[in-house]
Amino acid sequence: MNDSHLLREADRCVKCGICLPHCPTYKLTLDEGDSPRGRIALIQGLVEGTLQSRRGEAHIDRCLGCLACQKACPSQVNYATLLDGYRATRPIPGRIRLMLHLISRLPYKWWAGAALRAYRLGGIRLLARRIGGASFRRIDDLMPPQSRPQSWRRTNRPISSSQGRVALFTGCVGRITDRPALEAAIALLKHLNYEVAIPDDQGCCGAMHQHGGAPERAAEMAEQNRQAFQDRDYDAVIYLASGCGAQLVNKISGIPVLEISQFLNRCHWPENISLGELDYSVALHTPCSQKHQLQLDDAPHEMLARIPGIQLHRLDEIDCCGAAGSYLLLQPEMSDRLQSRALAHLYSGHADILATSNTGCALQLAAGIRKSGRKIRVMHPVELILESVNKGGPGG
Repeated sequence: MNDSHLLREADRCVKCGICLPHCPTYKLTLDEGDSPRGRIALIQGLVEGTLQSRRGEAHIDRCLGCLACQKACPSQVNYATLLDGYRATRPIPGRIRLMLHLISRLPYKWWAGAALRAYRLGGIRLLARRIGGASFRRIDDLMPPQSRPQSWRRTNRPISSSQGRVALFTGCVGRITDRPALEAAIALLKHLNYEVAIPDDQGCCGAMHQHGGAPERAAEMAEQNRQAFQDRDYDAVIYLASGCGAQLVNKISGIPVLEISQFLNRCHWPENISLGELDYSVALHTPCSQKHQLQLDDAPHEMLARIPGIQLHRLDEIDCCGAAGSYLLLQPEMSDRLQSRALAHLYSGHADILATSNTGCALQLAAGIRKSGRKIRVMHPVELILESVNKGGPGG
């Protein structure tokens, strides 16, 4: 997007302020620079050259990209295109470029899971935390306690009495951090008589690159995934992380690209599969990407509400948890403040389990819960469905 396109889109904003009460950062700071209309005005000034301000750039960097403002905008300003387009005009610092490269590449290495386990169990972790500085310790605090090897080749085997054939998108970080959820999805889909394929040539969805000022690299990743999933006999491509899904959904054509709960709510359940009772109090968090980009707010709730005995309540008061892709690493102060607000809503009630449908949100909220010392498990909704199926009828 060139400067004229940026200014044309920015001019659609009439500065009415309807977006302000929907913006998580503005609600924290009450600073106009941290509001959507304020950021649009800053983009206009910076692009036109009438403003040169590091502080203005900082306000734009503090935007989460949650798109609550875009959903509320009566003028239908395409804030996502405006924000991504402006960020693409700026050079990406080398450390951020390296971080994006490592995050999107390392999880696909066959040795990544074993290396992470060795790191967490060995003495090198203590040394690394001591000499790595605050940024490294922050990354380390986000990592899950355990990880396992990452080979899913066994899932490519055909199964009998198949209802169909689906492909599973794993994500990059999710290959390590979402391992229990991915395995639960595979097991559940097989219970429902679906053949599950995990293409070896899939890659990172590119969301962090798209929103971090590297659209060319994001386009390359989109093309890789198009090649991996298209032109094969899949009934659907299924994803678990809503942030990945928001990036993928318009990039793969000809095949439905569906969030796991969306798929489970639509598909046929064999008569011999029943849901067993779960006596849990579950707080359901809906990620921003699930609400504002995918507009699938109700899909996980509809799926979990089918479980007998479950005590389910939605955390609709949380507007953003502060994860927002790489934001939790690049904007630690604001991210922590948003995390604290989100967890305060969680702690205001009693919950055994926090269920959320996005990788970054799960890492962010679980890190805060561990730090607090509270015993609340963070799970993907599909893990609860599988547990219920395993407690159900003979099909489980």
